[in-house]
Amino acid sequence: MADNLKPADRQKAMRAVKGKGTTPERRLFAMLAGMRLKGWRKNAADITGKPDVVFSHEHIAIFVDGCFWHGCPHCQRKLKPDSNRQYWERKINRNIELAKSHNQKLLENGWTVIRIWEHELKKPAERLQIRDRIRQAIKAGTHK
Repeated sequence: MADNLKPADRQKAMRAVKGKGTTPERRLFAMLAGMRLKGWRKNAADITGKPDVVFSHEHIAIFVDGCFWHGCPHCQRKLKPDSNRQYWERKINRNIELAKSHNQKLLENGWTVIRIWEHELKKPAERLQIRDRIRQAIKAGTHK
């Protein structure tokens, strides 16, 4: 995919990319509400990695990883930009390493970490699997 914007315009466009309230996050929030789960909160800035959702009592942190921004192995081939490739590879690799670091810190502190790929929230069968993972984690977390 060729970049048809000037560098300054591209920079402005990238700054406008939201970190909160994204479509995948809203899909997750709607799923949790539909599951009638209680005790969760959004965008927990006080928890390592700022999870998109936390169940504090059960020590569960849920992250929704954007396929482009986090280098989804399933979608990666489709999403690689043609221009400024080194920049994007460095940025995406840094995001991957940060996610691993956050996972490790959370696990060391007794948290269960659930990572959901953006594309998983689009398919009904995969949403069912996500629901099961969350329910299992909550059940295990309440018995600690």
